[in-house]
Amino acid sequence: MDNRLKQARRLGKVLNALSAVSPALAGRTAFRIFCSPRRLPLRDADRKFLSGAQAFTFRLGKQHMQGYTWAGGTPGAREVLCLHGWESSSARWKQYVKGMLEAGFTVHAFDAPASGRSGGNMINVMVYSRAVQQFVALKGAPYAIVGHSLGAAAAVLSATMLDTPRPARMALLGAFAESTRVIRDFGAIMGINETVLEGVFREITRRSGIPVGEYSIAQKAALLTDVRGLVLHDRDDDVAPVAEGRAIAAAWNVPFFETRGLGHRMQDKTVSAEVIRFLLHT
Repeated sequence: MDNRLKQARRLGKVLNALSAVSPALAGRTAFRIFCSPRRLPLRDADRKFLSGAQAFTFRLGKQHMQGYTWAGGTPGAREVLCLHGWESSSARWKQYVKGMLEAGFTVHAFDAPASGRSGGNMINVMVYSRAVQQFVALKGAPYAIVGHSLGAAAAVLSATMLDTPRPARMALLGAFAESTRVIRDFGAIMGINETVLEGVFREITRRSGIPVGEYSIAQKAALLTDVRGLVLHDRDDDVAPVAEGRAIAAAWNVPFFETRGLGHRMQDKTVSAEVIRFLLHT
């Protein structure tokens, strides 16, 4: 058992004990832990890649969001927004940006709340969705959105729950189908009991006014009937099971592209090439 898991289990024991006294406080505390990613440092290669973009910022409440634009070679080039996942940053799109520029697109990306160079210390799918909404308010709806993991979920929920103007196309990589499954996996890692988990669910409802079951990516993707979609998933994904990607594609009635041996990150030329083919296909 590595040190991070040991620390998580110790916190889980504390929360379980707290739940016997105050289930609500235990739930609120667990929710904050669930929404608190590590802010990983950028590598030298990441900083070099990002320095080649035109930087921009926008606001999400009191937080600043750091964005990047790589302009296409022709005026009026179609625009693509790339949304990274948990504990990541816009630098994860290096391979994709190169191919998209070669295909004639202008590419935007921004660091999610509490990630990369953006402000904040908490993120969840609705906070991220509101950041997408703010980006669209600033830049307009892009031709396409490409989202990985949590970024894929934010793309879907922003369009369906916040009525953010929709792109013509959307590609989802390594997406989870059900938020409740993600929270239960978090609970299993920490070893927290059902009382604490139910407290997390109640805290989500208290904050948003929406039951946690409504944050279903599969159910909401089915509403995107006016958006052309592609779902990509790796069979060996140990974060979001491949069955969840298949479920999203089936609910949305869009093509499903399956890989093997790439894991959750799906950082491979075959994946970026498939995404770009999808963006170009008429």
